[in-house]
Amino acid sequence: MITANNIELTLKKLEMTSEDLKSLIDLQDKIIAGFKPDEQHFILHRTIDDFSNALKSDYMYVFGLYHKDRLVSQSILSLPNDHNKRDLPEFANQYKNSELAIYKAVLVDPEYRGHGLMKKMLKIREQVAMEHGRKLAITQIAADNPASWVNAIQYGMQIAKVGFDPEDDAKVIYLQKQLNTQQQKFIPQSAFRLSLGSDVHKNIPALFNKMIKLSEDGYMGVTWDKSNNQIIWYKPENMLSYQLKNKRMVSQGYTF
Repeated sequence: MITANNIELTLKKLEMTSEDLKSLIDLQDKIIAGFKPDEQHFILHRTIDDFSNALKSDYMYVFGLYHKDRLVSQSILSLPNDHNKRDLPEFANQYKNSELAIYKAVLVDPEYRGHGLMKKMLKIREQVAMEHGRKLAITQIAADNPASWVNAIQYGMQIAKVGFDPEDDAKVIYLQKQLNTQQQKFIPQSAFRLSLGSDVHKNIPALFNKMIKLSEDGYMGVTWDKSNNQIIWYKPENMLSYQLKNKRMVSQGYTF
């Protein structure tokens, strides 16, 4: 049992049954119907075959959160083996398949938004991935769906690559999170702050171009400064130098 804003939810691993399959399709259709026509590309429109293949797969987990008997959120976790053809082969290809956990989009019933269900699903998938010894969690999110990628950053994922999906040339953001390690919370002085502005959807074209440039220059988007509505970016090598410097200063008796 999972509690979210005083709502009692039941977690279930969905199976290849007509009931579970219908629940997945119905939830997706309801979410798509709630989008404006120019927003419907925010989520991948999965077919019955897509869901069936995920439910039957020996390395994919389809999770559902239920309020009473109603499916209100679903997500898919892929834990590919080295011999499998995996999703997102263009990203994190320095890792073996068996080291990766691939997060698919989280779908939440519009009537249940605001209850933190996306973060609940991120936590559930992370726990399962760690239980299977995975080292890195990765995902891909449409660039013009900032609610999703800001939410992922809040949970600890970091923007590692910005570009275009090789399959359909859509603008996408690739995020990752090291598992079994504690992410750093402090921000080095070399950090770059990218303001999302008062109307982030309107600003997406300009933000996307800036994020591509930052990514190409070796920066990673590591956290969201909520009070200033900014994404904080820094170079990993600068972070390492910052950590080593602080470690030396602490060993010499300095405090921060």
